[in-house]
Amino acid sequence: MRERSWLGSLARAGAAALALLLFLTGGLLAQGVTTGEMGGFVFDTEGNAVVDASVIATHEPSGTSYGTSTRGGGAWSIPNMRVGGPYTVTVTMIGYAEYRETGAYVDLGQDLRLNFELQIQAVEVAELAVQVEENTVLNAGRTGAATFISADQVEILPNLRRS
Repeated sequence: MRERSWLGSLARAGAAALALLLFLTGGLLAQGVTTGEMGGFVFDTEGNAVVDASVIATHEPSGTSYGTSTRGGGAWSIPNMRVGGPYTVTVTMIGYAEYRETGAYVDLGQDLRLNFELQIQAVEVAELAVQVEENTVLNAGRTGAATFISADQVEILPNLRRS
């Protein structure tokens, strides 16, 4: 009888130790998260995705800037950002008015979602003058490198029959 109670106590102690180990391991894995993330979508006023728009998030207290550009479908994301804020997020694209949002805060392990709608804006370019200069070395008459070899040099050059 005593042997059974001793084995039962050992089994209970082993199960308790295993449960404690699993509990502590889960806590240790959570220690690796030290940053947050921002992401979302950029559309125009008609609901079309804006591709290749520049998205820059600036952490105001430190001046640290994080940047990316929108992908297909207007999606963007910036991982591994400093926790806290406030952040100022600026979205720019040629042909659209700049959009700026302030006061965004990133929490530890958070994936903050921000969607932006850009207003179409006409772009006026000042007069553009193009000046062309002819390059005498590179021209359509030359098709490649040219080397002239005299008859005397041909006689001196090695070939398959002479070494």
